Amino acid sequence: MMAANSVALGLFCMSFSWLLVRPEDLWRQQQAKVENSRSCPWRCMSFVQMWPGTFCIALGRRFECVLPKDANTWTIHGLWPSNIMGCCPYRYLFPSDLVDLTSELNEHWPSFINLSNFQFWEKEWQKHGSCAGCVEALSSPDKYFRAALFLRTKYNIDSAFQRAAITPSCIQSYQLSTFVTVLRPVLGDQYELQCVTDVQGRQILVQIKVSLHSNFSSSCIEDSDYNISPYKPCRSERTVFYFPTSQKFPRNPCP
Repeated sequence: MMAANSVALGLFCMSFSWLLVRPEDLWRQQQAKVENSRSCPWRCMSFVQMWPGTFCIALGRRFECVLPKDANTWTIHGLWPSNIMGCCPYRYLFPSDLVDLTSELNEHWPSFINLSNFQFWEKEWQKHGSCAGCVEALSSPDKYFRAALFLRTKYNIDSAFQRAAITPSCIQSYQLSTFVTVLRPVLGDQYELQCVTDVQGRQILVQIKVSLHSNFSSSCIEDSDYNISPYKPCRSERTVFYFPTSQKFPRNPCP
């Protein structure tokens, strides 16, 4: 009987041995498969920047919206491989992964809702970053987030608008073509300006998506119009507002 019980226990332990595999090891196994395939399941990726002054306008009431005092520049929303999400749920993000980048990420990739900055980065990593590892330059959390910070400098919307004297205003609006003319030399040909509409019917710039190749060059042409963003392309038949940020009234900065 004891021998039979020992065999049964051994089989039981073997059947559950996979539970003892660490998440890090599962990630390495998955990463090895990706690297051995020498190809990506995606061709383009979107680098997405958001304007804090408009973000809270379209935010659902179940979220608390809080803008930091220094939220007056375009911030990173994400770096998204196209047409794919959530590739490796076993690869978690740890604070130690970003120890050298935390200060810059807090400044340029902040959360504006009742979610800590790290929780925001964690969601972006698991949803999008885990699909980017087939590119060597994005094959770890440090590389992925470092690349996003580099891209914010490379595709600098703040500088482009400043050179063209485009400034946030509750009164002045712009033709969509004005933004296109200013941004094309900086962002290339494949990018999308996205807008929201407030209760007064004003079309307001909120987000800009730039389509990139895996080597971070611009003007990658998507295979489809798959769009995971909650925002819609700005419409050329209407003028576009570029609202200032308001820490006191983030949901209605221009009543």
